Amino acid sequence: MFGYVKAKREELTVRHDALYRAAYCGLCKEMGRCTGQCSRLSLSYDMVFLYFVRAALLGITPEAKKGRCLLHPFRSRLIVQSDEELRYAAKVSALLTYGKVCDDLADERGFKRFLKKLIRPFAKHAKRRAGLDELYSFIESKLAELSALEAERLASVDAPADIFGKLLAEVFAFGLDGGNEKIAREIGFRTGRWIYAVDAADDIDEDRKKGSYNPFLLLYDGDIDESQRNIIEMAMKYDLTALAAAVDLIDECDTLRIVKNIIYLGMPCAIRKGEHSEQESI
Repeated sequence: MFGYVKAKREELTVRHDALYRAAYCGLCKEMGRCTGQCSRLSLSYDMVFLYFVRAALLGITPEAKKGRCLLHPFRSRLIVQSDEELRYAAKVSALLTYGKVCDDLADERGFKRFLKKLIRPFAKHAKRRAGLDELYSFIESKLAELSALEAERLASVDAPADIFGKLLAEVFAFGLDGGNEKIAREIGFRTGRWIYAVDAADDIDEDRKKGSYNPFLLLYDGDIDESQRNIIEMAMKYDLTALAAAVDLIDECDTLRIVKNIIYLGMPCAIRKGEHSEQESI
């Protein structure tokens, strides 16, 4: 379900693009330290977005230094150094990955299910190392609620999107308080709703072939034309508008400028293209 929340890098300044890439590299290293080397395979820009949002709320200025890694041993590159929120993003990545693997095991069949079974022990180990048991209990309960609702094949996008929105609201707001908690919760909720909707829209053709649950197919009786796709796109932009309003409440800083690029440019591009990738070459 993840992979849609990325910046439009060509619209970032050189300095902000370097910081964005440095955070991606820093998160990769942090995942290796916090949740094990195998967990780095689930690295995504979604968790970089989480990191930048929480860093902006807490007034954290990421510190980037040049370093090397196994994937790029011959050329040093900027890497954001470890801080509390980078560690949190690394741990959350492990929790969400394990939750998704367990959820997929209940839905997948054949070879894909076999692959998930192979992955599960490694994902479970990363989740155990991450800790944050209270947060994972909440994630697990929401994923179970979402699976039960999808099993009913309800012809509604709002209902399942709300559940996933509440899941990410807790992820973004966990451990925060006061105004920061309220802003983070709204950002997480709107991001979660948007991710669910854009993922469902992206999977329309595949789900039609498989006969899998897709709220848009049920809403439009399995026949979606261009005008209906435009209506779907407009509905998704409503959550982006609410998301932008919440982000505007955060004091201006370097990390916030990247967050705004993601919301105003990167996420709308994901709607228009209807395609995504879990990782991006840097």
